[in-house]
Amino acid sequence: MFKPLSIAFSMVLAACISVAASAQEPKTIEWTDLMPEEDLKMLQSMPEVQHDYSQPSPFDDNYNADDPAAQAWQQILTSARVREEFNNTKVRIPGFIVPLEFDAQQNVTSFFLVPYFGACIHVPPPPPNQIIYVSGASNLRADMIYSPFWITGTLTTDTMTHDLAHAAYTIKADSVTEYTW
Repeated sequence: MFKPLSIAFSMVLAACISVAASAQEPKTIEWTDLMPEEDLKMLQSMPEVQHDYSQPSPFDDNYNADDPAAQAWQQILTSARVREEFNNTKVRIPGFIVPLEFDAQQNVTSFFLVPYFGACIHVPPPPPNQIIYVSGASNLRADMIYSPFWITGTLTTDTMTHDLAHAAYTIKADSVTEYTW
């Protein structure tokens, strides 16, 4: 008599734990949180970018590739290294939208989330570990992309490549809300 009651209680308890786990609060993260420690240290130790246009820039094709500073910049700008501990983590992160796909009403349905306005449109794009491919957006009008947004969803270390850029992370959006400060 107690065995069926015990089994039923265990099943109800397991269901409650499952619901509670799926309703976990998202972890609010910053863009630098997505960079592995070695990338962040390298970025922080880089010399200041000079805006002397009479001198070649590390972003120019004719820049001296043997220069250690140019090599370090290239390594940072192309890093696709990720923080594996964030894989399958519910997160909330602010950023700007670079539209990739639209629905029939011209709402943005998938996009790159980037840390600053204009990224991926200007050269060079952020490094892959500073670009997140977001799918599952709804009711995001194309004329809204000039504002920053909070994206909430499950972050994974799945990559996505597009003509505009390469993303080292993806999020299936649970919500997209305008960023307010």
